[in-house]
Amino acid sequence: MAAGENVIYEAAFVHDEVLVLVDILVRDGEKWKAYEVKSSLRLSKSYYQDAALQYYVLHGAGIPLSDFSLVHVNSDYTRNGSLDLNKFFLVVSVLKFVKEQFPSIMEKVNSHKSVLNEKQIPEVEIGEQCFSPYECDYRGQCWKHLSEGSVFELTGVNRSEQARLYKSGFITTDLVPESEQLPMLARLQVLAKKSNEALIDKEKLKAFLEPLGDHIFFLDIENFQPAIPKYEGTKPFAALPFAYSLHERKPGGELVYHSFIAEAGPDPRREFIQRFLADTEGDAVILAYDITAERMSLNLLRQQFPEFVPQLDQRLKRLRDLMQPFQQGWYHHPKMNGSISLKSVLPALVEGMDYNSLAIQNGNHAMAIYEKLEREDLFSRAEKLTALAEYCELDTLGMVKIFEVLENSII
Repeated sequence: MAAGENVIYEAAFVHDEVLVLVDILVRDGEKWKAYEVKSSLRLSKSYYQDAALQYYVLHGAGIPLSDFSLVHVNSDYTRNGSLDLNKFFLVVSVLKFVKEQFPSIMEKVNSHKSVLNEKQIPEVEIGEQCFSPYECDYRGQCWKHLSEGSVFELTGVNRSEQARLYKSGFITTDLVPESEQLPMLARLQVLAKKSNEALIDKEKLKAFLEPLGDHIFFLDIENFQPAIPKYEGTKPFAALPFAYSLHERKPGGELVYHSFIAEAGPDPRREFIQRFLADTEGDAVILAYDITAERMSLNLLRQQFPEFVPQLDQRLKRLRDLMQPFQQGWYHHPKMNGSISLKSVLPALVEGMDYNSLAIQNGNHAMAIYEKLEREDLFSRAEKLTALAEYCELDTLGMVKIFEVLENSII
């Protein structure tokens, strides 16, 4: 600053034994403008609190500020030609807010420092504060007395209610009394734990399975969501399909596998559509697990490529959701532990089938791998493509096996 720099990134300051690193500091005449940049589409309460702490330190360090702003991604921005950074980012001044928070921040800093100066670790009972605004880094220490199946794993129960049950002495799900009002899936979770048996509604399962017929496509679509729009006409964090896995179970039980993983770099959407439409010709039901993602992907494609609308609409009408029996509570296994995600349902229902041995174990990891693929060397790219293919295939093969378990359960 003394040397006359006009823009400083990660500018570090210390005041009152608190260290902050300001993302961007810009000279504004005799004063400075501070900017904290967030990669999100909206600003959360924690971002404002972060800015207030930054302001407390800057003010204490004697830095005169003309403004303090939070910068985030504009959700309405659509790429049209070269990236327009002035439209891509939204700049929100929070100077009034951070000034108002100054006394509160000073009080919190003093409070935290007094805790650090104590000789003993403070005794604080675990609870909802362990998750808000972020999950605490010390859960491994404070929560080590809890075994698997604690009330903090109850599905669909908010953190404050979980904490109330815990403080009432109901440490694990099997201790929760029937008098407690719980969401349907949480109640099934408790009952399945106590009985140690799968809870099955055969009539409703039968009504779900029989109309599907004997020719079924099992589909999973993988998307990547770049913060900076890569292709013309796309928005920040738009879901762009780059791969699909498709197991086709033909009448008689024959299983045929179709798949597609796009080449890294070029816009994959048009080739994705053409391959997908070719592999799903006909009238057979298309089963996805948690239909929301597949429906969203196909609806976005129909908006972006109107020439394919009739064919994509035909596929959308054929979509059905394999999650429905679990979501509605028609089948609940104690090993699911209340979770109805594919990653929980598959190992619970099909012994020996899980993602633990794979190099890629979830969709977020697959997305991150694909986004970096074009920067990999030839050998690394081949290795990661193999890993992606293995992950995608297990998703839909797992769906086939889950479907077979459901079929056998109504016999």
